[in-house]
Amino acid sequence: MIACENSGHSIPDDFPEVRKIVEAGVTTNPKKDYELSRYACYLIVQNGDPRKEVIALGQTYFAIQTYRQEVADHFNELDEDNRRFVVRGDIKQWNQMLAETAHNAGVITNEEFAIFQNAGYMGLYG
Repeated sequence: MIACENSGHSIPDDFPEVRKIVEAGVTTNPKKDYELSRYACYLIVQNGDPRKEVIALGQTYFAIQTYRQEVADHFNELDEDNRRFVVRGDIKQWNQMLAETAHNAGVITNEEFAIFQNAGYMGLYG
């Protein structure tokens, strides 16, 4: 919570307290808990012990999300022609993967590949 406060964020906004009712035998007791914002989860995961599986998974998740955002930001900085070039390259790569997958599934001829590809479209769009 110190990192939250020192970065100018509001602790009550990112770590709001909530009450949960916990059943203990025949009685019920209210228990203080926290409902974490995404930012609070990030702070906890980034400052947690990576030897714990849940922390390691969380750190990996946020690292991947950060990378994805950096790639998206870079893509959005490109002009229209360069964006189209990148998209064409992606489509080429996906088509190569599709052809390899079809070949691994036993598709050999061009006609079989056309049937394979059409079945994929039918599965996506009916």
